[in-house]
Amino acid sequence: MGRLRTWLAVADERGRRLLVAGVLCAVAAGSAGCAGGLSDAASAPVDRDRSSPSGTPEPHSGPESPASPGSPAAVGPTPVPAPSAVPKIRRPGQPVRPTVTAEPASFRAPVRYPDGINVTVGAAVVGVETGQGAGQFAGRELALLPITLVNGSRRAVDLQQVVVSASYGPDNLAAERVYAADLDARDFGGTLAPGARAQARYAFAVPSGELDDVRLVVDFDGLHTSAEFRGPVEVRR
Repeated sequence: MGRLRTWLAVADERGRRLLVAGVLCAVAAGSAGCAGGLSDAASAPVDRDRSSPSGTPEPHSGPESPASPGSPAAVGPTPVPAPSAVPKIRRPGQPVRPTVTAEPASFRAPVRYPDGINVTVGAAVVGVETGQGAGQFAGRELALLPITLVNGSRRAVDLQQVVVSASYGPDNLAAERVYAADLDARDFGGTLAPGARAQARYAFAVPSGELDDVRLVVDFDGLHTSAEFRGPVEVRR
């Protein structure tokens, strides 16, 4: 029983010392610290490598990606490669495989079919998008291409399902169609009678620096192979 009283007295004395040491540390805030009497967590060193002099963590200042000087940021979705051979679409009531063929042409010459149908592309109007609606990208460069189809054959041509696609550059990147209210763009449509001509204007997102290497494919019906144009686009000045 005497040993127990002695142990309790010693423990009580240590408790009072720890309490006094804690009070002194609280009063002496700003001093270098208190040796002994505090827990390891309270006396743990601050990671000065990751802190400012005030104790606030510094923001990460790692290397930044270098910007490309003199080149504007790309606008719009990232383009993807177009197929090397654009497949024909299937049209109800029309041949599954075309039987009237024509060779590709440059943008300065027509694609001529042996039955008398010709397809030509005029000088492009280049500009940038200005709309702010869904699917529009203000500042994206575009080319508005006028296309004329002349029916010199003996049969009418149904133009209700004309599909026009474009790509550009050495990687044959697909150019997105551009739909905007301020563009004078219009699709083909209706029926083209023998001896008549039809005109349309299609806008595509083609960067101005890629207009020397463009591919345009006009799939206008199931009987004819698609009219294909390759090379530099003539630009209206």
